[in-house]
Amino acid sequence: MPLTINGLTKTYGRQIALDHVTLTLTPGVYALLGPNGAGKSTFMNLIAGNLIPDAGEICYDGVPIRELGAKFRALLGFMPQQQGLYENFTAHRFLSYMASLKGMSSKEAESEIAWALGLVRLTAQAHQKLGAFSGGMKQRILVAQAIMNDPKVLILDEPTAGLDPKERIRIRNIISEIAMGRIVIFATHVVSDIEQIAKEVILLKKGRIIADETPDALCGMIKENVFEAELAEEEFERFNKTFLIRNIVKRDKTLFVRFLAEECPRGFCARAVRPDLEDVYLYHFANGEETV
Repeated sequence: MPLTINGLTKTYGRQIALDHVTLTLTPGVYALLGPNGAGKSTFMNLIAGNLIPDAGEICYDGVPIRELGAKFRALLGFMPQQQGLYENFTAHRFLSYMASLKGMSSKEAESEIAWALGLVRLTAQAHQKLGAFSGGMKQRILVAQAIMNDPKVLILDEPTAGLDPKERIRIRNIISEIAMGRIVIFATHVVSDIEQIAKEVILLKKGRIIADETPDALCGMIKENVFEAELAEEEFERFNKTFLIRNIVKRDKTLFVRFLAEECPRGFCARAVRPDLEDVYLYHFANGEETV
């Protein structure tokens, strides 16, 4: 069942938060990337029904979600970036509360809670208080509440924010597992978290979509713009003023610098390297402006 977005527009006074966005989403993971203020939260809240668009329409399986109303909300799972947790609630009690908000019967809730806790690997912690949970466990319980009731559209806003690498991998694997047969919109600033699991990457800047491609296709678009140079320390200041630096590694007295440029510079020991999504992000969003 596709989710189609046609000319979606939202303004706040004179500020355009979302500018005629048009997309068609089918089951799989869609990474939503963009700097702060790009319109990501507005986009997700419009789909979730928390905001009303100024123009445009969102349809699920060809029917506007405003007409579907509660039927669409029953198909939707939403994990906002900032969601308060009741620290004195156990995991089971919190999920029971969320199940009641979703209109589940007690019998349905018990089944869904057991399934969701198992999926996020928290069955053994079902009766522990949330206040005792680590940051990663809290993120997993928020994923659990979002996937209860078998949503067909799942929105995850920064689900790996602030987590250590082990928990980020765990969340990433859970998302891959639940993406089968679902449309998953995964907003993040941690580009490496979506490089291996995203079906498509949507780049959003100043309320407009500037690219919507597979990770490989996006990387391929800048394959002639990413380089690595070996520099002596005294060369770096001049180099840094000229090129867009991705990262620097110092070994002995030699600097290994990954950078972006229109072409491989002359006069330096530099070579082309394979781009990744962090290079793509830097290419489009360095200093909040498109580059190169």
